Amino acid sequence: MDLKWDIDSIYPSADSEEFRKDIEKYKALLNELNIWANENMNIYSAEGLEKYIELKNRLMSFNKLEIYLNLALSVDTENEALGKALDALEGIISEEAVHEALFSQFLKGMTSYKETPVLKEHSYFIKEQKRKAEHTLFPAEENAIAKMKINGSKLWEKQWQSLTSNLVTDYQGLTLTDVRNLAYSPYKDVRKAAYNAELEAYKKIKTPVSYCLNGIKGEVLNVSEMRKYNSPLDMTLEDSRMDRDILHTMLFAIEESLPKLREYFAVKSEKLGNSGALPFYDIFAPLGEGREYTVEQAREIVIKGFYSFSEDMGKFAENAFEKNQLDIMPHKGKVGGAYCESIHSLKESRILMNFGGSFDDIVTMAHELGHAFHNTRLFNMSHLNSFYPMPIAETASTFSEGIIINFALKDKSFDKLSLLEADLQGSTQCIVDIYSRFLFEDAVFKNREKGFISADELCQYMESAQKKAYGSGLGSYHKYMWICKPHYYDGDFNYYNFPYAFGALLSKGLYAIYSENGKDFIPLYDRFLSLSSTMDIKDAALALGIDLCDKSFWLKCISVIINEIDEFKKL
Repeated sequence: MDLKWDIDSIYPSADSEEFRKDIEKYKALLNELNIWANENMNIYSAEGLEKYIELKNRLMSFNKLEIYLNLALSVDTENEALGKALDALEGIISEEAVHEALFSQFLKGMTSYKETPVLKEHSYFIKEQKRKAEHTLFPAEENAIAKMKINGSKLWEKQWQSLTSNLVTDYQGLTLTDVRNLAYSPYKDVRKAAYNAELEAYKKIKTPVSYCLNGIKGEVLNVSEMRKYNSPLDMTLEDSRMDRDILHTMLFAIEESLPKLREYFAVKSEKLGNSGALPFYDIFAPLGEGREYTVEQAREIVIKGFYSFSEDMGKFAENAFEKNQLDIMPHKGKVGGAYCESIHSLKESRILMNFGGSFDDIVTMAHELGHAFHNTRLFNMSHLNSFYPMPIAETASTFSEGIIINFALKDKSFDKLSLLEADLQGSTQCIVDIYSRFLFEDAVFKNREKGFISADELCQYMESAQKKAYGSGLGSYHKYMWICKPHYYDGDFNYYNFPYAFGALLSKGLYAIYSENGKDFIPLYDRFLSLSSTMDIKDAALALGIDLCDKSFWLKCISVIINEIDEFKKL
């Protein structure tokens, strides 16, 4: 098994003939669409609407150009040639704002149309774009914003990537990613030393990274105001196809359950021999018969676990490994964390992760493969119909985590205590820690409106948010968490925290339905994933009989975690 992904099958290189030819084809089609939109988007007809959809779908097949460069750069962040190629491509892509803005103006003026088969197929896309059109500016303004982002948030994000991916700590000369992986070490002195080295390393870059975060969030605030959103949160909720009622209902349920969830940290601290609350460096400490896994062992566990759910899912995972669609091991110059990228035109995905040998890394592998499996349910749709919102994305991935955890719990060769602890560790990260990250980002946006936020102030906001979420559960905190989380540094995706809590809890609810219905649930799950790209979240959930505005549903999901905490106490 190759530990590096194959992206040569996308393009041999950024200076290959195939890449250059596709750039020219993309530019020609983009120019054609912009000219056509400028000449025809003032004629309100079904034919015009259908023509736009046809051209836009064709244009989106060239998304693989940007995807390829982003994939290549994420494992080689210091490659200047790739960076320049991406910068040039982003300049071309910014021209898409021209036809997109014209299309929004077109939808504003179109009150009705005769439904053709193509328009019926894209009815949700039209409905959503008409809703977003109310917040879309005139073409010249949208084009200016798109160009501004290239030298604004996108450049700040690249600066953050460069600073963090090449940061070397004082702990044995290890990179930041390698040191963060030591949080899972079975040895307390190693965890503590790695944690302290991590915090010391952040001091070297905290000021330039604070400029990155200020630049990105400041731009988001400006764009949000220009588009007449009440806040960046409202902008994110619309992109998430989710209303405030759902978010607030979920958050109220979380807040109500925090005292009970914190009991997990107290019990874990006691089991680790601490005299007080759990130190931050012990959050990821393994319990039970701690063991390290090889990549081959991780692969086998994930494949067998997926097969235990369905034949289709097992074959999918085998295929992903066989075709080298994962980049697995950490190294200098590779971004931290993990992600999955869908390449719709090739009907494939690529997964990046940083494997450290813990069971949590196996769960991460399953998480990202869960995203990739979700993508397969949408490859038969048009490109415009293939996009699903962040909360649903994190539902499919977290459901896959649950498959692996429950598969392992049924296998007596695994230690039940360590597995249950790993599951609770992941659940509390998605609920308690994510709640702290939501509070932090909310504070950043509210205070960035008032002016520049210093690195020390960002540390204060993070520590305050962690104290509110974890309460007495933790005895120490990680005030630099704002530096290492990539979700804060993408100007197009804000509040990328609550979707994890949403996904974690909804996946618990879905798994409970699966436990009750067995294999009969599989077609329901497939249908849910397929509906996810052409429905609002509320409606997709209602198709499964779930009311997301009912607090009792969220409390029921959280009760699954609380029951595990009670079992954890007994063990």
